[in-house]
Amino acid sequence: MIPLKQGVEQPQIKTDMPQLVGVVWWPHSGGRWFCRSLIGQHTQVMEATFVHPWEFFSTDMTLELDITAQVHKARSMPDLKEHLAALKESVDAGRIAGLKHYFDHIKREYKQDGASPSHILGEMCLGSPIPRAIDLDAIFKAQPDFKIIHLVRSPLESFLSFSVRHEMDSDPIKIAGSWLTLNAHVRTFFEDHPEFADQCLTLKYEDLMTDLEGEVKRVCAFIDIPFYSELVTKQEQRWGRNTSTDVPQPIQDKMKAVAASELLRYGY
Repeated sequence: MIPLKQGVEQPQIKTDMPQLVGVVWWPHSGGRWFCRSLIGQHTQVMEATFVHPWEFFSTDMTLELDITAQVHKARSMPDLKEHLAALKESVDAGRIAGLKHYFDHIKREYKQDGASPSHILGEMCLGSPIPRAIDLDAIFKAQPDFKIIHLVRSPLESFLSFSVRHEMDSDPIKIAGSWLTLNAHVRTFFEDHPEFADQCLTLKYEDLMTDLEGEVKRVCAFIDIPFYSELVTKQEQRWGRNTSTDVPQPIQDKMKAVAASELLRYGY
C-alpha cells in the first residue's frame, strides 16, 4: 500500500471486518494502475489480489465434463443423469463454501495486520493473454456484501496492447469478441440480479483520463471512504504505455462490427 502524504488527517478506522471490493477489468484496460496507483493509496484501503481459481472456473470447467457426451450417455443410462446432477450440486456447494472460507481468511488476515484497513481492494483481472469470465454468482453466494468495480475501456484503444504482445493472435475479431463477451457477462449479471445492483459501480477508463478527480470521488462514495486530493495528485506512473488509438480503419471496422451492441451500451 502506498501511504498518503505526511500530515494528512487520518480517518477513523472501522472496528468491524474489512469490506471486500473486487475490481474487474478486461485485459489492458488500466486495472492495475487503478488499483495500485489510485485507490490503493488510500489509508483505509489495502490493495491486494484475489487469486482463488473458483472465482473464474465454473463447476463444469472444474470437473472437466464433456456435457455433450454425458447427455448422450444419459439417454441409455437414466441413472447417470441423476448422478451427474448430484455431482454438480455437491461441487457447487463445495465451491461456495471454499470461496467463503477464502474470503473470510483474507479478511481475518488483514484485520490482524497493524494497518487494520476498512477496505480490501482486490485485483480480479479477467485474464491475460487468455481472457476468462468471472463467476459472480458464486462470489455473491459466498460473500453477499461483496462490492464490484467494473472498469471498462474501449477495445479499440486496447488493440495495440494486445497486438504488440501477440495476445489472442493479434486477431481483431477474437479480441473484440472477448471484450464483448466478458463485459456483457458482468453487465448482465447485475441486470439479472437487481438485489446486487447497488453493489456494482461501472467506471470508464476514458472518463478517468478526462475527469480523474470526479471519477475517483465517485469511487470513494461507492465504497464509503473519504476522498483526499492526494489520491489524484500523488499517483504513480500509469501502468501501460500503449494509449494510441492509431488503429488501421479496416481493423476498427471489424472490431466495431463484432462488438457493436456492447459498444453502444457503454457509449462508444
